[in-house]
Amino acid sequence: EEMDEILQKIRRGGRVEHYETVRVRKDGRTISISLTVSPILDDGGKIVGVSSISRDITERQRADEQLRAASQYARSLIEASLDPLVTISPEGKITDVNEATIKVTGVSRERLIGTDFSDYFTEPEKAREGYQQVFSKGFVTDYPLTIRHRNGTLTSVLYNASVYKDVRGNVLGVFAAARDVSAQKKAEQEVADQRTREL
Repeated sequence: EEMDEILQKIRRGGRVEHYETVRVRKDGRTISISLTVSPILDDGGKIVGVSSISRDITERQRADEQLRAASQYARSLIEASLDPLVTISPEGKITDVNEATIKVTGVSRERLIGTDFSDYFTEPEKAREGYQQVFSKGFVTDYPLTIRHRNGTLTSVLYNASVYKDVRGNVLGVFAAARDVSAQKKAEQEVADQRTREL
């Protein structure tokens, strides 16, 4: 019925371009093809036949599938992290986040993407200086910041970030990971308070 539909479209004056489908070879193997079907007209403009060009796209589809699998694998690794992960454009805009970033900010992925990275910290200017430092030096290590959740909760973090590049070596943006150190800071404060009391 696939060819019947294509021929009906041709009879109505249409043309079929890059129609992806599957065909069976003589040896029984299936191959993916890209099909282009055009009408053949006589001098009076009447359809007297069709011209069909089939291009084997099996390898391209296999490569696309491998790319999708690799992309899904990378996404799974990013989402598995308990630490907030974020990518930032050279203009300082968020281009992607993981679920941990959504939880620590209380803001949805859709609302985070495209906004200024520094807007989610108690010291926006310090956050801005941090990602600018990554672009100038190539990385930043244990950069202290405090994330503000939209409900007002504060989370102390240490950011580690580096630039990421395309295959030609052009910088595309910054990849940053935040380690929650709130419990550590609380413990340090309790020790300091205890020492003060002892003194």
